[in-house]
Amino acid sequence: MRKTSILSLVGLLAVALCNHVNATACPAHTTETLRIRESTLCLLVDDPTPSRRQLVRTWVARSANIVADYYGRFPAPLVVLSLQSMEGGGVGGGRTTNDLGLVIQVRIGREATSDALSDDWVLVHEMVHLALPEVGRQHNWLAEGLATYVEGVARAQFGNREITDVWAEYRRSMPMGLPRNGEGGMDQTPTWGRTYWGGALYCLQADIAIREQTGNRIGLQTALRAILEQTGGYGFERDIDEVFHIGDAATGTRVLDDLYLQIKTVSQTPDLDLLWSRLGVPKDPKTQPFDDHAPLAAIRIAITAPRKS
Repeated sequence: MRKTSILSLVGLLAVALCNHVNATACPAHTTETLRIRESTLCLLVDDPTPSRRQLVRTWVARSANIVADYYGRFPAPLVVLSLQSMEGGGVGGGRTTNDLGLVIQVRIGREATSDALSDDWVLVHEMVHLALPEVGRQHNWLAEGLATYVEGVARAQFGNREITDVWAEYRRSMPMGLPRNGEGGMDQTPTWGRTYWGGALYCLQADIAIREQTGNRIGLQTALRAILEQTGGYGFERDIDEVFHIGDAATGTRVLDDLYLQIKTVSQTPDLDLLWSRLGVPKDPKTQPFDDHAPLAAIRIAITAPRKS
């Protein structure tokens, strides 16, 4: 989850300064510092046990590298991670804010195991938020939809999540993003389902369309990397139209802009059964084989293909 901040855009010069100034200035009460590529992650861990801290360190480093691999770099020069203990063995909700600097807050169960943290999606989701500039509450569906969609794709590419599991979740959950009777476009209906899974469906449709128009050479990932590089990510404000123009210029298409114009004020109900059939995604990807001869099978394979070593 990402909280809207109030920051003024000061242009590409400010982006450059953000990438270099105070890049290692962690708070004084930081318990541990991680360097991921050229970025600094400041960990605030309230569990003093050395073994638990090492477990948390491994989890954070793996999550950060997943996101860095997807974007080509970690999407913020400096971020504070406030990791608070809770009862249980899982990972609780997360929150990313930019009130006084970039901060990710996540709760972690005191009994959480290495396997449980390896399966976690929350921290990757929150870290993906860092790569998109602030586009306003009206467009929160883009921020949450991207984090929802990219989490699965990035983890599959990294080898941290089974590809079948990613497509099974997409097939199971994306219907929650379809409009209900009386609902308007994506900018008009801030319900949970439309925000998270309607946004993720926009991302999937955009990924497919970009790949169709570029002979499957590039996809949404190329657009998102360009958006990060040219805006600086969550530390800055940008108009959503400008964000889409940047992404489209990087892919040589008009996919992001054209698709947005279709859904911003008018509810759209794509035929998901037809979409899954064209992608070759079976009803139950965990027990049934994918159809690699389907019309869009090559695109589906390319989206979640593991990264090359």
